[in-house]
Amino acid sequence: MKVIERVLDVVCLIAKIIAAAMLGVMLVVSLVEIGRRYILGLSFPWADELIRYCIVGVAMFGGAVAFRQAGGLVAFDLILGRLKGAARLVLELAVNTICLAFCSFMLRNAIATVNTPSIVKQISIGLQISMRWPYMSIVAGMALIVVFSIEKYYRIIKDYKTGKLNSEPGPIEEGGIPL
Repeated sequence: MKVIERVLDVVCLIAKIIAAAMLGVMLVVSLVEIGRRYILGLSFPWADELIRYCIVGVAMFGGAVAFRQAGGLVAFDLILGRLKGAARLVLELAVNTICLAFCSFMLRNAIATVNTPSIVKQISIGLQISMRWPYMSIVAGMALIVVFSIEKYYRIIKDYKTGKLNSEPGPIEEGGIPL
């Protein structure tokens, strides 16, 4: 399992790099577009479209990374902090199962949408690319969350067997940062 964890660590790092690159592209294009629009009175026809696609990409890749990291997206901290042992195990498994079911449903629908002829043949106005490419970040993000939630089952059960789910809750955190 250590090999799989290392591979998923690399996948998570790649997702972080992609999200950071998209965020950087958004920043640069936004600043250039602001300068062109308000100083020169000119505008690139593709800039707003690229920024919107990057926002979706950052949300999907960043969301997948946040899901994998401890204290990430989906947690019932108030309840989990008070539960121990089997009760905490059941709640964590239930939450993870709901997340897996929802993201699997979204992944299946995203794949179906991306492969419809109307999406494949539709060309974006500004960038002149198939609309399949902007939608692919949704497919990639959902696929990553599905894989990470499958891995999370292993981590939940491992924590239960090692007694981490029986321990007293740590300090209260806000966004992963101890208060």
